[in-house]
Amino acid sequence: MTEQEIFDVFLDELLQRAVDDFHATAQYALLAEKLERMHRDCDSMFAADEKEFAEECFSLLLDVSGHQERHLYQKGLRDGVTILKRLGGFAT
Repeated sequence: MTEQEIFDVFLDELLQRAVDDFHATAQYALLAEKLERMHRDCDSMFAADEKEFAEECFSLLLDVSGHQERHLYQKGLRDGVTILKRLGGFAT
């Protein structure tokens, strides 16, 4: 495994821990409840083909959001290291 691959695995693990921590919050519980309600509404309000389209749209939105989340998390970590280096927190 290359250094970049090891670093990516490390970042993925940090991100997953942060996501797991968020999933343990009351805020996430409320959001999950709203998502479940939205899913039930889609089941009852849409015809089968409309429901399939809506689910594809939501799936794409969640996928894009996940990629954005990962990118922002990695950028934040890198920015944090840069700031610490400039403040003298790390030897260069």
